Amino acid sequence: MCRNRQTNQTYSPLPLSEKRQASSFFQTRLQTQLTRDGAVPSSRVLSDQALKVDDELTGIGGESWVPPIQVVGIVGHELRNPLSAIAALARVTLSREDLPGDVRERLAQMERAAQRSLAIIGSLLDFTESRWRGALSTRLVLSEPREIAGRVVDEMRAANPDRVIALEVRSPEPVEMDPARIEQVLSNLIGNAITHGAADTPVEVAVDVGETEALLSVKNQGPVIPAEQITSLFQPFIQGAADGPPTERPRGLGLGLYIVREIVNAHGGTISVDSNDDRGTTFLIRLPRRRS
Repeated sequence: MCRNRQTNQTYSPLPLSEKRQASSFFQTRLQTQLTRDGAVPSSRVLSDQALKVDDELTGIGGESWVPPIQVVGIVGHELRNPLSAIAALARVTLSREDLPGDVRERLAQMERAAQRSLAIIGSLLDFTESRWRGALSTRLVLSEPREIAGRVVDEMRAANPDRVIALEVRSPEPVEMDPARIEQVLSNLIGNAITHGAADTPVEVAVDVGETEALLSVKNQGPVIPAEQITSLFQPFIQGAADGPPTERPRGLGLGLYIVREIVNAHGGTISVDSNDDRGTTFLIRLPRRRS
């Protein structure tokens, strides 16, 4: 056990066996993600020296040891700015009208890859914040769930023009919530419904605000989630199975539903899942209208 001089927090270093397991896990995840995105993993990037959490981090007397979860957060912050610059540069260059067709397509691929990478980093940063601080940060303001859901549904319709996404608003009353975080929740749930639901059926989004709580739900038809899997859905690094070839399977690290749960918890709410052949699969969120 050691104490950080700057923060005066006490840490208990992981046993070496757990450090190796963590190193192996993140190495496998990184290699899989790079391969999916068409990149060639560098032996230097994926080397044990680059990724393992070693006792060398402990320093003299163990006083300068940095927890692995904090290292992930630091690396995520460092990578976000250059990736944002790459995405912005590609987007600005794409606005030129004199670009040859093949160059335009390569730039579009570059922007998509950068945006995917930024989404992964965003998930990792949320994960590290929730584990390091014990909860995700939120900025609660009086907001209209109808407007928040409407923005997300419009974006998902534009990104998936071949799918039907229905929005039903039963009450437009305002609720105390973090708009950006709730958008993140709905975007994740609708994206999952599109990925795992039957393509020939609509995704149904509903907003209902009562006297004391707001209900947000996302429903889809399709394969039923087995009862034994529901209990682990909201654990980190868990991905649901999807039909189809590897190129159509879910991308990412499997943090989406974990982050959804953490955001809902930060609002003092709950999230539940109901999945059967008759009713389909519904994710239901209950949020208090106002935090006491």
